Amino acid sequence: MLIKHKLITNTVVTIVSMIAMLLLMNFTSSSLRQDTALAQNLGKIEAGILQLRSHEKDFLARKKSVYIDEFNTDSAILQANINQLKDDLKSINVSADQPIKLSNMLNTYQQIFNSVVETQRRIGFDPQSGFYGELKVAALNAKEAIGDSVMFFKMMLEIRSSEKDYMLLHDDQYIEKFNNDFNDLYTSVKKSYLVQSQKDLIINALDTYNVAFLSLVKEQRILGYNENEGFQKALNDSALKAQFAQIELVRKTNEAASHYLSNLMQLTYGLFSLALLVSIFIAWALSRNIMGAITHIKDSIVRISETNDLTIAVSTKSNDELADMAKAFNYMISNFKNLLTSIKKSEDAPDKKTEILAEDSIWADFIYEESLKGNDK
Repeated sequence: MLIKHKLITNTVVTIVSMIAMLLLMNFTSSSLRQDTALAQNLGKIEAGILQLRSHEKDFLARKKSVYIDEFNTDSAILQANINQLKDDLKSINVSADQPIKLSNMLNTYQQIFNSVVETQRRIGFDPQSGFYGELKVAALNAKEAIGDSVMFFKMMLEIRSSEKDYMLLHDDQYIEKFNNDFNDLYTSVKKSYLVQSQKDLIINALDTYNVAFLSLVKEQRILGYNENEGFQKALNDSALKAQFAQIELVRKTNEAASHYLSNLMQLTYGLFSLALLVSIFIAWALSRNIMGAITHIKDSIVRISETNDLTIAVSTKSNDELADMAKAFNYMISNFKNLLTSIKKSEDAPDKKTEILAEDSIWADFIYEESLKGNDK
């Protein structure tokens, strides 16, 4: 291989090594950005779950439909973030089991929340809707049916007081008090001296009022009096499971990301070291090959100049410009030897000797010295 080709090879290897290192840097940088994106997505998921819990609490406390819309909107965003996390984990060859588990738990949480909403809708979001509204209308109808009867009106107020206490405190003792007060009023109306038509009017109104109250009680029990009963308990339990799954997701994702980055850094350092060693080895081998040939030629020339031994031949194992140089030098030495031989044969013919020297003036001084040495001998 020619020196020019060796130098080109060395340059190409260096360029390829630099490109490989650049690609490794870009890949590592991309992986670090991906790890950052994973951390950000995990933060969004955690914040999303907390936001859902906030909407849930706000709805249960205020019974506003705006919190239902916010819950559903944030739930959809949360599921989109989880799907993105699945794709990110798959891109680094990490199992997506935990995100799938969390997604399923959030779906259960969403379904139970919808059941809570529907139950509350039947109960009523305000005093005019659901069983709240029906109970209010039934109570007003019962009061109108009672009319001017002071005794029945006072008894009706006692019943309504139990109703309000139950709706406010959600305690079954007020149901028992309601039933007792209601039975007393109902019995009193039946035993009263009112005309039958008025009795029937009051009793029908009381029956409607009692059905509305018992329907309200039934739905309220289904919903639960607090977070430890009914749908509220199921909702709270599903939310806690989702939060625990989210914590486990963060832990396992961080472990997987750390393991991935550790392997990536090891691979990066390994490939970087390999590329560096290959570049150094090739540069060293080419330099050694070139310098070895140059040194060999130089040593041969020095020996010839020191010993005037024209039998020394310059040789090299390479097949490049230096080999051509050695061949040319050997050819020059051969010509010089031939010239000396010709001069020695023409020692008896001075004019011929002068002619030869004139033709090869390059070697005149050297030949002159050789001739002097020959005369001395």
